[in-house]
Amino acid sequence: MNDKSNDSIDISIRIGNSYDHTKILTGSTYTYKVKRNTFIKELKKMLSDEFNESETKNIINRYNIYNNRIILLNENNVILDAFTESTASDLDLIDNNETLFYALLI
Repeated sequence: MNDKSNDSIDISIRIGNSYDHTKILTGSTYTYKVKRNTFIKELKKMLSDEFNESETKNIINRYNIYNNRIILLNENNVILDAFTESTASDLDLIDNNETLFYALLI
């Protein structure tokens, strides 16, 4: 088995909804270069750091992160857990749209 957990990959998080579009714009997408073994809580912190106001950061911290199949990812999951094939190449993951995650406030 080819362990790719330490490989870097570009991950995008798209804001799926917002109750206040003046603070958090639905459809906004943020892209990060991270390792495949990055925890979801770390990814969520990166997203939170995109915003300056503490109120907006607090709202972002209430969002949950979902994979492209809209399956909830626990904060202790790693990005690799969201992929259907853990050893897939970056191109295969991109082709399957698995590098896109959604931030949803439910």
